[in-house]
Parts: sequence; structure tokens; C-alpha cells
Amino acid sequence: MKINTFLKVCAFVLFVTVIVSGCKKADDPYAAYTPEREAGLIKAWLDAQIAAKKNIDTTSTGIFYIVEKVGAGATVKTGNKVTVNYTGTFTDGTVFDSSKGYTYIHKGSSSPMIRGWEEGIEVLNKGERATFLIPSAKAYGSTGYLSIPPNSPLIFVIEVVDIK
Repeated sequence: MKINTFLKVCAFVLFVTVIVSGCKKADDPYAAYTPEREAGLIKAWLDAQIAAKKNIDTTSTGIFYIVEKVGAGATVKTGNKVTVNYTGTFTDGTVFDSSKGYTYIHKGSSSPMIRGWEEGIEVLNKGERATFLIPSAKAYGSTGYLSIPPNSPLIFVIEVVDIK
């Protein structure tokens, strides 16, 4: 009977240990990805562009952009079928996505584009290329997405190849 009680106590202690250790919060790999960090990354990127004497413009919604090549065609509007070449990077230049000849319906019901892209591209004409800095609030916000950490400002170089 003493052995039976001993085994029950051991089983209970083992059970509690497993439960407590399983509930222990793992280190958050994104703990350093804070809004303050994002503000610093945006400032550093803007300072570097200013130092390089780039002409930075801002949309009414707070997206920074630099026109690299002026276009002459129509501007992008809701419902247009838009073909673009683009590269998406973090502020340190690390590429997370890139495509040539990518076509989508601008602001269509199934548009896969982030809000910052949808808003920013509307300043471009056919044939134009620009670099956009999109704050995380207009991208993947405080949750991130796949390889994009939370509170990450994103850089997109977008060239509008065609508009239909």
C-alpha cells in the first residue's frame, strides 16, 4: 500500500512538472521588434536617402517614396490590371520577395497586396519606377507575416510595366 501511494505521488509530481514546464513561455524571437525599433529604422533609412541627396516625397497616408525613373503613361487606378516588376527588401537591403512581370487587379476583391503598396502605387504612371518605404502599419503591422517580423518597415522598388 505504501508503494502504491508512493507511485501515485511520483506520478502526480511528474504530471505537474510536465504541465508547468510545457506552460513556460519560450523566448520570443521577435521581442526586439518594437514600434520604437521601427521608428529608428525608418529614421535611419530616411537619413541615408537625404545624405544621398535623394528627392523624398510622401503620400497623404504617410508612405515615403523616391521616383527613380519618370513614366509618361496613365496612372494606376482602382480596377486596373497592373503589371509590375518589383523587389521587396527590409531597410538593411535583405530581399524577402521579388518578381518580374507580376500582374494583379489593383484594389480588386482578391488583391494580395498590402495597403501601403495599394496606396503608394497610385502615384506612379506607366513606365515609372519608384522606391517606397512602407511603415508596418500599412504592411504586416505588429503581427508580421511569414519571414517578415512584426513592426517591420518594408522597402519596395516598383516599376509599372503596363496598365490596362
